[in-house]
Amino acid sequence: MNDSCSSPSSVITNLPVRQNLSAAVSAAYAQGCGGAVIVLKVSDLTQINHWHGYEAGDKVIEAVMNRIEPYLSEGYFLSRLGGGHFLIFLRADQGEGVLENRVDHLMSGVSSPIDFGGEALLIRCTAGVSLLPNEAEVTDKLIRNAELALGSAKVGRYAFYTEALQENLASEAEIRSALVGALDRAEFFLVYQPQFCIKTRQAVAVEALLRWQSPSLGLVPPDRFIPVAESTGLMPELGDWILKTACGQASQWLMAGEPLRVAVNISAAQLEDPEFARRVQEILAECRLPSSWLELEVTESMLVGPIQDVQTALQEIRRAGVKLAIDDFGTGYSNLAYLQHFVFDTLKIDRLFTNAVLETRAGDVLVKAIIAMGMELGLEIVAEGVETEDQKGALEALGCSRMQGYLFSRPVTAEKIPLSRVSE
Repeated sequence: MNDSCSSPSSVITNLPVRQNLSAAVSAAYAQGCGGAVIVLKVSDLTQINHWHGYEAGDKVIEAVMNRIEPYLSEGYFLSRLGGGHFLIFLRADQGEGVLENRVDHLMSGVSSPIDFGGEALLIRCTAGVSLLPNEAEVTDKLIRNAELALGSAKVGRYAFYTEALQENLASEAEIRSALVGALDRAEFFLVYQPQFCIKTRQAVAVEALLRWQSPSLGLVPPDRFIPVAESTGLMPELGDWILKTACGQASQWLMAGEPLRVAVNISAAQLEDPEFARRVQEILAECRLPSSWLELEVTESMLVGPIQDVQTALQEIRRAGVKLAIDDFGTGYSNLAYLQHFVFDTLKIDRLFTNAVLETRAGDVLVKAIIAMGMELGLEIVAEGVETEDQKGALEALGCSRMQGYLFSRPVTAEKIPLSRVSE
């Protein structure tokens, strides 16, 4: 970095945050430096405080603070905004690429686990980044833009503020408004994607997938409205509706002599609800569906919390006779050791691995290892995202007997499920 853009390292904690940031930004402009305002959040601080106590939360904050400083040693502004939020200013005169690289390294550096009483606490930080424009910018706007970018960043990742992001946020506001009362107006519906047994070439199960047809917005993609529904607290109520609808449909298939197990994705909010297991049993009784015909899918990232808490919730569900599947295996934040603490019936191989099985030897080896491990644990293995005959052949050769993907069927409405054998 150009020496003119360097300044002594200091953590500013006593003076007003915006006043100090404004001074740092003004100094950067005066010296012809670029820079970035970053709002960084410790994503799991609330859960850490709840599960391990505030002493653990304080230790996490201290660790993050200490880990940030080395990455900012060539001139920076750093302040804790409160809770698990930090405000950071980086200055540089080497372009956006260098800044992005520094942000990337910073995020990697602060996110490694810390030891707390012999237990490893996972730290996941999320950040929003606002780059300085060519001419002077109001400090409050830079902070606001960074906060907007933070709101769009995935947990454990970072996002840059852009005009497109502003447009997306406006779209999210539309979605948030349109979601109000959407469930009461019967705007949601389910489609089902079959899982096929390769040997019999029959559909043996289906995954229920939520869709939303909004009168004002049209058919809204799930990846657009589900995060908004989660952030607005709609998912527990919507999750109950999904369960009732899917179980009701599975009961109809069973009574018609065409039994299909139905798999339903559950949200973290549902799993954290102490009444969830009871409601699942009530829904099964109401729909007259034997519990063995329902499978609940849990993503790896939902297993990050204290093992005992999550284990207790899942055991209660499984004791009721409901099947459990671990979804998106290999892409979350858990590790292989977690599988010994949880009793699952099904392991679903994420589509990222399905796509990689033919692309690299490493991809082939990883999928082979996942299948072998799952079989040793007595789990049913389902490969997601199978789209080509070559993928199907490679997965079958590795021992995977159940598959799901466009090669067999796209998600369809209940009446279009191919219940009989598919053609060779």
